[in-house]
Amino acid sequence: MKGLLLTGVAVWALSALLASVSAAAADTIAPLFAAHRGGAALWPENSLLAFRNALALGADYLELDVHLSRDGEVIVMHDPVLDRTSTGRGPVRERTAAGLAALRLKDRSGGVTEEPVPTLEQVVALAAAARRQMLIEIKTDEQRRRYPGIEEKVLAILDRHQWAPYAILMSFEGDTWRRVRQLRPDVRAGALYSPRMLPAAAIEAELGALRRAGVAFVGLDQRLVTAEVARQARLAGLTLGVWTVNERDAIERFIAQGVGVVITDRPDLAKAALGR
Repeated sequence: MKGLLLTGVAVWALSALLASVSAAAADTIAPLFAAHRGGAALWPENSLLAFRNALALGADYLELDVHLSRDGEVIVMHDPVLDRTSTGRGPVRERTAAGLAALRLKDRSGGVTEEPVPTLEQVVALAAAARRQMLIEIKTDEQRRRYPGIEEKVLAILDRHQWAPYAILMSFEGDTWRRVRQLRPDVRAGALYSPRMLPAAAIEAELGALRRAGVAFVGLDQRLVTAEVARQARLAGLTLGVWTVNERDAIERFIAQGVGVVITDRPDLAKAALGR
């Protein structure tokens, strides 16, 4: 009887230990890194050169931004106007896809490069060939209006390359990510927040609301992210992306906190911090 009792205690102790280990494992995560605008601190932002180099570096995600041209092509560019990053002027939506293709991108110093303005079709083709994931931010125009039908067009491009399961469609506009959820519940939708949009005291409640809405990814400005916020995101079943983290010590801090994706203009630093 004594032997049986000791055996029972041993089994209980082992079960408790395994449960503890499983709980600890569930509360940890192996962070990935995303090349923000392809790696905007290293190469011309949102350029094919940047995306190719980021893939060669080993980035887990390509992060990029999209607008619509006048004739309905999905164009990769951050700003709703052309002036800052290209040789063009005025809103993206006022140019045709052919007119945009004739422009050239600028580097960080304002120098003109040989890089054309990419289409989403071109970048998805690169990501699919390299078997890497994508963070696609759907933007608004220069008057902060949503582009009619842009969600459908983005999804159609992803479907042509059979890459929809490997993309996250995200936006600061709730109407946009809700539209993605409505159109394609099988595709991951992401919600983005700045400190102006989301007070720190409201983060936990918002994460719960996003989970209930079926959102898979939440992207937070780094000023909103703490170890506790990272833990809350994991408990809510959300992948947490922190943006835009360009200093080595900050990258290491967020990795230690267990964020899901470090979004950075310096993918080289993130790769080194992750020990790859």
